[in-house]
Amino acid sequence: MQATLTLEPSFTHTFNNSLVNNDHLPNMVALNRRQTKPQKGKTLLSHALAFAAGLIIHSFVSREDCGDDVFKDEISKQESNTAPASSTSNTALRPIQPTLIEEIEKKELNFYDIGLKTGTDKVQGQKNLHLCLKEGKMCNEPKHVREECQPFGHFYHTLYQQKLGRYSSKDAEPFQFLEVGFFNGKGYDMYREFLPRGECHSIEISCLPHGDKNDGETWPWGNFAEKNPKYQQYLDENLLHCGDANNVNYLMDVWTKEMKRPGAPPLKVVVDDGSHEAAHMAQSVMFWLPRIEPGGLLFVEDIQPSSVANPFTTQFLPQLMKDLHYCGDKDKPNEDEACFPTLVGMVQSIHCEMHICVIERNQAPAKELSLEESKLPANGLDMKKCKSMLPGHW
Repeated sequence: MQATLTLEPSFTHTFNNSLVNNDHLPNMVALNRRQTKPQKGKTLLSHALAFAAGLIIHSFVSREDCGDDVFKDEISKQESNTAPASSTSNTALRPIQPTLIEEIEKKELNFYDIGLKTGTDKVQGQKNLHLCLKEGKMCNEPKHVREECQPFGHFYHTLYQQKLGRYSSKDAEPFQFLEVGFFNGKGYDMYREFLPRGECHSIEISCLPHGDKNDGETWPWGNFAEKNPKYQQYLDENLLHCGDANNVNYLMDVWTKEMKRPGAPPLKVVVDDGSHEAAHMAQSVMFWLPRIEPGGLLFVEDIQPSSVANPFTTQFLPQLMKDLHYCGDKDKPNEDEACFPTLVGMVQSIHCEMHICVIERNQAPAKELSLEESKLPANGLDMKKCKSMLPGHW
């Protein structure tokens, strides 16, 4: 998207995405100020506005303390595409005001761009849609009627940008993030870059010791996680945890020993991208949602139609939605019961896009539950076992 900044009647400078070469614009403004005879009225105002704009843009691109690669990439991209600026101006710039730096640091990062960079499948659907439909390439399920279901990859970037974008700015308060399902780490790498203020944890079962059984103690099908170049670094940082994320005892150990430490930042975001089995997805909600701090988010991915995932959308989510609207009846307490009592009064909203949902926490305080209370109840994937879901009780 192009925008044109008019500096004076005799000079305009076109720039992309509010970025220009870090010396170019202020020097042009200074040169133009010397070459043009001061006038009254609108011309004086245009001088002032032009110089202020130059300071703002110059301050953005010349900052050296931006730690994330996205800012550096944008700056270097502009420097390589812009002709060398005139250096004849000795005009001194005034110190950058703190308010300008604050505005810069509030900039949200771009989930889609970072996802493409790390190679996660969370954004590949958007990238591959045209190739699949027009060229027959990068198709995963060409038999599907809905076109968006045909290419390899997902379209999760829209929901993540909308809901998670505020956590990507450099002025966000420190927080904890947890991913269930590291696999090869492309998604985790993306979260690490997208969430520069997050203490990012991940749980992965395949990095358990090799063994003949999938019993939560060993894993027989190879270590997918070690394919990530930073695998050992993440282990050394104690941010990659090897274990079964469906085992409540193991989850309690990770939570109490590794995450809920004295002085640790609050848990604000959890993403389930593990086995894609309905029972495991629902267990993640039951365990982690009450422990997420007010206003936090819990994402569940890969709920596309499949035999193993369908019960999550057809059995679990309807009960959670029912509890979102639960009021109860004091006169008939047995007629209108909550399906998930440990979650009642904690959900602000449930928002779904294609094959992904996010559950948003309200302002009720986070709470600790016992091991038994943290388990998926018997009605979790069978809504007929919740009385309120039966005809005449809704």
